[in-house]
Amino acid sequence: MTAGKGINAMPPETIAVTGKGGAGKTTFTAIAAKLLIAQGYRPLIIDADPPVSLAIALGMGSVATIGDYRKRLIENPEERRKIGERHMRDVLIEEALVEQPDYSFFAIGRAEGPGCYCGINELLKHGIESLAERYELTLVDCEAGIEQINRRVLGSINTLLIVSDPTVKGLQTAAHLKKIATDYGVEGSFRIRLILNRVENGVEELLEKSKELGLELAGMIPMDRKVIEFDRTGRSIWELPDDAPSLLAVGEILGRLGFRDATMAESSAEKAGRQADG
Repeated sequence: MTAGKGINAMPPETIAVTGKGGAGKTTFTAIAAKLLIAQGYRPLIIDADPPVSLAIALGMGSVATIGDYRKRLIENPEERRKIGERHMRDVLIEEALVEQPDYSFFAIGRAEGPGCYCGINELLKHGIESLAERYELTLVDCEAGIEQINRRVLGSINTLLIVSDPTVKGLQTAAHLKKIATDYGVEGSFRIRLILNRVENGVEELLEKSKELGLELAGMIPMDRKVIEFDRTGRSIWELPDDAPSLLAVGEILGRLGFRDATMAESSAEKAGRQADG
């Protein structure tokens, strides 16, 4: 594992991103990762959505998953014997962690199969938590729900971001996810914020509805034709230009969450000042 700003010397920050299917949480996570890396973070990025779509959004293609390894542990006693006295964290690093120049990545993979394998599940969860403790920042792209954070990935988070499309139904789903997280899903104290995605206009009623439902807004991301084009053609979200509306909006959201404005594009004033100095 490469040393750097991503290796934890402070209490770790864990951001989990969730939302109903198709709301855009994976796209948000990929853009947030791009911007935070540009700030100098070297995060641990966890794809906890079974389709492993975040790996695709990051341009990584097919990767080994924790689900693949879990299946081997369940089906093959010899695999369990191989662990011996080794820490599960070190086993996961060897089996599934993908080291990239600017970040570390692994995918949870497929949902659990039939039967009860609580011991193996707890062992894997302990390994994931121990690995995350080594990083200053962990970014988790969750499946369409929140209960699996506590069950299969991480027992505690600092920030839960719920991504919603700009519809009343989407807001109602977000409120339901907030309730699950608050009542059952996550240990410890954490903040919950709403992100409205693919916003075009006429959102006043939605903003009022979000307040009525007790959802605190972190920000809005406009409809971005570039994102639609990239999804259609299979291009990595990380190739978005620095002035893409979605990238600028996510940068502003990260700033409101306590990170400095992570927007990569220079303001016109900064450009003018740099040109004058030159």
